[in-house]
Amino acid sequence: MAAALVTGLLCGIWSFLAPLFNLFTWAGFAGCTTFFAIGKGGMQTVKKAMLCNVTGVICGMLILWLSNALAFPYSGAVFSGIITVVMCLLGTLAFINYTPGIFIGCFSTFAAGGNFIILIISLLCGALLGYFCDELGKVFMKWQQKFAKQPALTGEKSTG
Repeated sequence: MAAALVTGLLCGIWSFLAPLFNLFTWAGFAGCTTFFAIGKGGMQTVKKAMLCNVTGVICGMLILWLSNALAFPYSGAVFSGIITVVMCLLGTLAFINYTPGIFIGCFSTFAAGGNFIILIISLLCGALLGYFCDELGKVFMKWQQKFAKQPALTGEKSTG
């Protein structure tokens, strides 16, 4: 319960702050999702989430660029297929071996209309959001456990 409350609080703050800095709120949630989906937590997971998402953005931009530079009928589909193979192969590398995170970065590039600078910043902030949700959730769970173990105050004096 404590972790859920912290996550709700921090995600609400993100939803408020992101537009103030012209960031994509939804992309922050995509980066946060990548962090949690990797499932290990800690700064190593933040780094992996960031690397996977940025790799995906690069792949998405490559698809967009190739489709425009070498325009022919269905070039977008052809280059999407080729780069999809590349993304799957990249996902076998130890430091970015979370292929869904690469795909999240790639399809987010299309959703962002190729605005990769704002997208990357938003995704990176999202990975940090996931980290802070996780870490602060652990702190709140400790507090919850600590206070749950204390006897309730009833106003009666104990006799002992």
